[in-house]
Amino acid sequence: MKIAYLNTLGIPARYGGFETCVEEVSTRLAKKGHDVTVYCSSQSIPRHSLYKGVTLINVRGMSNKFLDFPSRSMLSTLDAMGRDFEILHYFGTDSSIFTLLPRIIRKKTVISLDGLTWNRSSYPGWVRTVLRATAFLSLYLPHATVVDSTHVRDWYRHTFGRSPIYIPYGANVSQREAKRDVLQRFGLEENTYVLFVGRLVPEKGVHHLIWAFNKLDGGLFKLAIVGGDPYGSQYESSLRKMAGPNVKFLGYVYGSDVENLFKGAYLYVTASELEGTSPALLSAMGFGNCVLVSDIPENIETAGDAGFTFRNGDPDDLLRQLSRLLSDSAIVEEFRERAVRRIAQQYLWDSVAERTEKLYLSLITRH
Repeated sequence: MKIAYLNTLGIPARYGGFETCVEEVSTRLAKKGHDVTVYCSSQSIPRHSLYKGVTLINVRGMSNKFLDFPSRSMLSTLDAMGRDFEILHYFGTDSSIFTLLPRIIRKKTVISLDGLTWNRSSYPGWVRTVLRATAFLSLYLPHATVVDSTHVRDWYRHTFGRSPIYIPYGANVSQREAKRDVLQRFGLEENTYVLFVGRLVPEKGVHHLIWAFNKLDGGLFKLAIVGGDPYGSQYESSLRKMAGPNVKFLGYVYGSDVENLFKGAYLYVTASELEGTSPALLSAMGFGNCVLVSDIPENIETAGDAGFTFRNGDPDDLLRQLSRLLSDSAIVEEFRERAVRRIAQQYLWDSVAERTEKLYLSLITRH
């Protein structure tokens, strides 16, 4: 098949869940012999290049965060319509309107959605209003709609009477062996830090995590925060100001370095107030982490019986759970093993890529 991925920042993944999904799936499909192209932001790599068998095409968008994706989605769509792709796979609610154009010339379109994005507190009111008002388009304009969470799938079914296809995000399973020299480069030692990986935006709840960590007695553990906001934000600045001496901001970390940070952590914590299925959480579990998550439905669905929860938006409860786990290494070790088993049984990227491939084939062969 000839497949194109549109409306992400592109690969290699340097931002969020969509980019991670595109990298993991596209490279696997290319390895199986499919002709795969990913449209990327022009900020990161040369205009045309190749990555693990996947062709990359760069498209220049706009500097405004809320106009960048729609403008690149439009330009990518126009370019893709002039090529012989059979499948155009879009990502994000804001790209739903663009899936209509390729249908005019009989190209098959797919859209992937994550959480209920119009609930993001970091978005201006007008953006949230537009996204919520147009949410139904994602179910009716493309040939297929994919969500990574059963909670999100059920919301669409109950709200609009049509159920998207559920294909979760994935993770890789690996032995828990962190390289000491990598950890030392970040000023860390194995099993002496709590880890968070993700975008530094308000809905990720990092302010709750920092507040709780600052309240912990003693200084035996550090909090390592990996990630940032490529568009810049006052929120990230506020996090740095409130952070205590044991909080370390590591910025963007990729590849084997971030894998070693996962493998060396004592505990992985996410205080997200809004999610789809978090690829960072899945990765943490796949690399053998005990995880502590806010009790939003999406996090509970992901962690299952292989993780611990605290009340969403309640930093005092987060502090209590942190204190308990940091003082009980035996239960942490038990839940590390549970986490790996859960990923191996339900969330491997190989399975995600296979299910996605079957979806594409069903669209092409459908009359």
